[in-house]
Amino acid sequence: MKFSKFLKEEAGSDDKLKHLEHVEDHVVHGGSEGFAHAFQTLNGVHEKLRGTDNNTKVTMKYDGSPSVVFGTHPETGKFFVGSKSVFNKNPKLNYTPEDIEKNHGHAPGLVSKLKAALEHLPKVHDGKGVYQADIMHAGDVKHEGHRVSYKTNTITYHHPADSEHAQKAVNSKIGVAVHTAYEGNKFEDMKVKQGHVPELQDHADVHQLPIHHDLSKVSYTQADQSEYKKHLDAAVEAYKKTPSAAHEAVSKIQPLQPRGDHPIKTYMNATVRDGSAPSHEGFAKHYSTAMKKKVASVSTDAAKARHTKTHDDNMSHVNKNKEHVESVIAMQQHLQKAKGVLTNALNTNNTIGHEIAGAPTNPEGYVVHHNDKPSKFVHRHEFSAANFARAGD
Repeated sequence: MKFSKFLKEEAGSDDKLKHLEHVEDHVVHGGSEGFAHAFQTLNGVHEKLRGTDNNTKVTMKYDGSPSVVFGTHPETGKFFVGSKSVFNKNPKLNYTPEDIEKNHGHAPGLVSKLKAALEHLPKVHDGKGVYQADIMHAGDVKHEGHRVSYKTNTITYHHPADSEHAQKAVNSKIGVAVHTAYEGNKFEDMKVKQGHVPELQDHADVHQLPIHHDLSKVSYTQADQSEYKKHLDAAVEAYKKTPSAAHEAVSKIQPLQPRGDHPIKTYMNATVRDGSAPSHEGFAKHYSTAMKKKVASVSTDAAKARHTKTHDDNMSHVNKNKEHVESVIAMQQHLQKAKGVLTNALNTNNTIGHEIAGAPTNPEGYVVHHNDKPSKFVHRHEFSAANFARAGD
């Protein structure tokens, strides 16, 4: 019996697409089930690239900004646009340009893009659905001799000037990558229509970037497959050596902020920033430093004593569970390397030009839907590092 038969995972439960997880990070916050989902997601892509049909779906991940939610409100029947905050407890829904000014007037750049979305997205809308998209351009397309380009975030996208997408970009009023559909009869109860790739109507004013990734044109060599298997086997061996107590111990490491990310995940981002190799020692130092900042930020003796005790208790737990932390980090790293092989293969089929700071680069990454749960396939040390650097500018 294949090892995968022993792995169990539940169907997805993410209602709103506010944050996509790196596929390897599922093991950090999801324990044994998280490992199962990462393993099955990776193998779904692997098998698909080998020509075996399955339900795993691979879509493009775009570096657009902002992300907007739009469509027909299921209760009012009116067309609206908004930022991702439309799913907050007190949503800011925009039905008119005046609503946009009232709700977002403090951010002129966002106002102009939301107004463009409100004016033009109804032209491609199906009249009833709710969707989410990244805005790729809105009146800021550059026609530079032999090519057409646009940039809203870190990556500059470009097409040959005589290509279909270049002409669509130049002649349109707004460019979008529509990546998510929602379903539900009440707005507050809407859920992601998992694995569904939206296909809206065509209109000259709206340039829609392709979401489907054509896997039939991807090069996945025998050498690639051997490399992938090596890393996945290493992840499996690490998993087999890891007792359930390790996942339980890691799950008890307290986040730095209420409802914040797991500290190991924030530490992994820190290693991307500084280029260091993840380790228990590095994590303990990172975690302790962050908690000590909290102690220094409060003024009263009582508050300092309270946060100092939190620091000491958490550090005692982290140091007592050194082997467990190391096991989870090992699994995460092996899964990341297996993902890297698959991502490199996916990058072999690319019809759109990409640049960062003038240098050619690969697409930002891909979103893989498996068992009704999406995960992102991104080279962290390439694009995550670039985004961190941009955020620090």
